[in-house]
Amino acid sequence: MITALSARLLAALLMTGLASQSAEFAQQYLQRLGGAADALSAEIAKFDESAAELGLGRRAAIGRLSGNDDPFVAAQGERIGAMAARAEAIAARYERLLETAPIMRPFILLSDPDWSIARRAFDDYRPALPVTIDGFMLTAIGFLLGWAGGASGHGAARMVRRRRRLEGGRAAGAGTLPDAAPARMREASGRGEDGPPVPEGRKAGSGRRFFP
Repeated sequence: MITALSARLLAALLMTGLASQSAEFAQQYLQRLGGAADALSAEIAKFDESAAELGLGRRAAIGRLSGNDDPFVAAQGERIGAMAARAEAIAARYERLLETAPIMRPFILLSDPDWSIARRAFDDYRPALPVTIDGFMLTAIGFLLGWAGGASGHGAARMVRRRRRLEGGRAAGAGTLPDAAPARMREASGRGEDGPPVPEGRKAGSGRRFFP
């Protein structure tokens, strides 16, 4: 059985490991996010230049491509439209993370991640020791949260086990209680345990006789 101290230590070590790596992972995710935003922006800028040469804005050019009777041209318009929308979304996430304090970036990342970029960052991620103040602070926060969570979890588990023991004891006690109902019924009908009815002049358990 895991003791209270063991539960606290296990939870604290787990949360310490996660928190200590969260700052580094957020930084690598931010770098990938910025790279993706730059690459998409460059592609969209080229399209905007081509559209401007024909006196068209981005939306007008995309609409003309998408409405073309040629399926290939229409697919290009849809692709450019999706690329522009993704570029805006990635740029917004990048700016939001960039303006956030490093210690809060892991939480912002979790609230609105770009899953494809996060997955690639995770695949290439290698654990590293925290060497910044933010990393040390997140590590300490993780340890405290893990310690508190381990204590709460162990306390909840103890309450569940205690409740089960109490319920089991009550069930066992109920199964061994003597059946007093038949004895009371026999006493009320005036019969003994196995014999004939008890005379009216004698009351069961009284030890006294009454004569007419």
